[in-house]
Amino acid sequence: MFTSFHSDPPTVVIAPIPPKEEIWVAAEEIEMKGELNAGLDVVLANVKENIRLGFQQVQPYPTNDVEVMIVGGGPSLKGQIGEIRRLRDEGVKLVCLNNAYQYCLDHDIKPSAFVMVDARPFNLRFVENVIPDCKYFIASQCDPAVFGRLLEVRDQTYIWHTSAEEIQDALQEVYPKCFPVPGGSTVLLRAIPLFRMLGFKRFHVFGCDSCLEEGQHHAYAQKENDDQVVIPVRVGGEVFYCNPWMISQAREFIDLVKCMSDVMELEIYGGLLRQILKSGADRAAIEEI
Repeated sequence: MFTSFHSDPPTVVIAPIPPKEEIWVAAEEIEMKGELNAGLDVVLANVKENIRLGFQQVQPYPTNDVEVMIVGGGPSLKGQIGEIRRLRDEGVKLVCLNNAYQYCLDHDIKPSAFVMVDARPFNLRFVENVIPDCKYFIASQCDPAVFGRLLEVRDQTYIWHTSAEEIQDALQEVYPKCFPVPGGSTVLLRAIPLFRMLGFKRFHVFGCDSCLEEGQHHAYAQKENDDQVVIPVRVGGEVFYCNPWMISQAREFIDLVKCMSDVMELEIYGGLLRQILKSGADRAAIEEI
């Protein structure tokens, strides 16, 4: 199980750092079941167009001890903004997922990095406000308009690739070597392996609840997630209300923990995912009621 930043100094097993080109394990060794969020034809077309734009490609880096916050847009984010600001003031790096980026900017907290994986066109609005010194990590399957928006900050923008089998042939046509990022079906479940590949091993995770809070799916309005089915689940004696995608993310999160717990430290703040870590739950423990 992952250790907590708030416990005694953790003991983390980190293998000796190999040569740079060998740092990242083969994606198939830790791959989980992740589903494409757009039609395969759309994803492939996006990938083929984007990888020819000349953006710098993500590659592995040696392990470091720098602390990183990964911030999503879950409803608990509203109550966590003070702690995020405190950690940011102390120099902790801030990695924002999707529209949590704008939410942090709106609260005068400057992100260090932004991550997107979703291929759907509506995600373009998440990068309307680009800023100096922030790095933008955009999956090759994202809508080409996103890369078009980031042309003005090309030197701050990095292209990365999921390990979906359907896109690997296209990648090999352009890149002599690439480092696909394994993970699950949401941006959180790709962002953690992505930043571990970049050398980070100590993560605070905010606003990644995988459950509703007072009926809200995000800390801000996001109409694409409105009117979804709500399913109650019980984990570790507590009941959480979830949309179907949240339950899938929670189960895939458990897979991620099993695969990567010996190479990083993780602290979750709030929601169903925190309860999973707290209770040591496995997939079977997520009981729909």
